[in-house]
Amino acid sequence: EPLRVFATGGCHVDPNIRHLEGAEAFDTANILVDFEGGVVASIDVCRKAVYGYDQRAELLGTEGMMQSENLFPTTVRKATADWFGHADKPHDFFMNRYAVAYETETAAFARAITDGAQVPVDGWDGVRSLRLPLAAGKSAPEGRWGGIDEITH
Repeated sequence: EPLRVFATGGCHVDPNIRHLEGAEAFDTANILVDFEGGVVASIDVCRKAVYGYDQRAELLGTEGMMQSENLFPTTVRKATADWFGHADKPHDFFMNRYAVAYETETAAFARAITDGAQVPVDGWDGVRSLRLPLAAGKSAPEGRWGGIDEITH
């Protein structure tokens, strides 16, 4: 479980959001998260990637590494003397990136209603998932570590 968070950021890409309050005015941010057991996470975000929507994750540990890459419209890769990589940009719309997840969530919800099945995610999971960004939103403008336990409702 996350214990505390430190966030910092600024408006470097989109001057149209500079007027927003606090961390809402950030288009670029860095976040550190301390977890129980001493694990530390580092999160880098920016509202602009010239090559498309970029959303990757990487876990690095003493016994290995795991990555989650961007989703692309095709598996086509291009190789030239100057460049090697995906021929397409990553999916740029959340419905394209998460269509399978939305279908799975909807099916689980329907099973819970029709069959009384246990839902895989409940309201408390939603509360827990909101506490970290809310704590980061307090941390950034205050310039301090924010405890997850400070976010009570």
